[in-house]
Amino acid sequence: MATTLSGNANESSSSGRLNSGQRIVKKLCLKSIIQNLMKSEETKIINQIEEELKLAREKTSEDDLDLDIVEIDLPSIKTKKREKVLEAIHNIFQAERIDDRLFIKFNGGMKEEIHFALNVSLRQQLPGWWVLNDVVSVVNRNEFRPDVGGWNTRPTRQQRIAPIINSSPPPFLWIEVTFNKTNDRDNALNKISYVKPYCPNTEFVLISIPFGTSSFRTNPNPGVNSVVVAAPRADRPSKAPYLGHWAVGADVNAVQWYKMQWNEHIILGCGACIYFNDVLTCLL
Repeated sequence: MATTLSGNANESSSSGRLNSGQRIVKKLCLKSIIQNLMKSEETKIINQIEEELKLAREKTSEDDLDLDIVEIDLPSIKTKKREKVLEAIHNIFQAERIDDRLFIKFNGGMKEEIHFALNVSLRQQLPGWWVLNDVVSVVNRNEFRPDVGGWNTRPTRQQRIAPIINSSPPPFLWIEVTFNKTNDRDNALNKISYVKPYCPNTEFVLISIPFGTSSFRTNPNPGVNSVVVAAPRADRPSKAPYLGHWAVGADVNAVQWYKMQWNEHIILGCGACIYFNDVLTCLL
């Protein structure tokens, strides 16, 4: 999928490979569980997806590239079984879906650490909100998993148990974290571009971090109070870390960009702050 929001050069490195192998192995180990629960036709669908993932990893290893996301075709599913099969696919592969395309992300420890730090900060700032990471939301009959999501009203018990069958709603605060690489970054931009028209009450944030093993500069003034960023910029920075913010109801091209620097923060429309130090500390 193309996007009008991309176009800057990648930040890349021949080192810093994501540890995707362990995650794929973990997913494949769940195969025996799903086989006991599903009929042969449905098991075949799971097997097809597993094979696509194996091929993607083998190709990545041969080309000496880093695997951020795999996009594959969704095998055909009978209509009456579709929602149950999709629940199984999402439980096994932690996938996102747009129509008949599956998007399976492979996050490393640095991204997960940022997700956790943002979750802790937002829970403290938004008492009464339901703030969680990687929870399935249904948007326009497709399924997505915001890296960090905040709901001012907790979804129902049925939606929390079976989010696809019961159409769990999108969050009011949707945060995506990416490496500043074309494949990873543009996947998040495309996702926001797709879901935004169907989420009129949602505020979006994209955080892009450097990719590679180069050291990140430590805080030159530790302990000082954080201040609000003076003003956003219209153009996306070429070098990470940086943050994009879409206010509720804003056009997808009306994104405000911020270069992330120590001891600064932005105030979101929901009243919470994104403290840049929370993210930058994870880059050290």
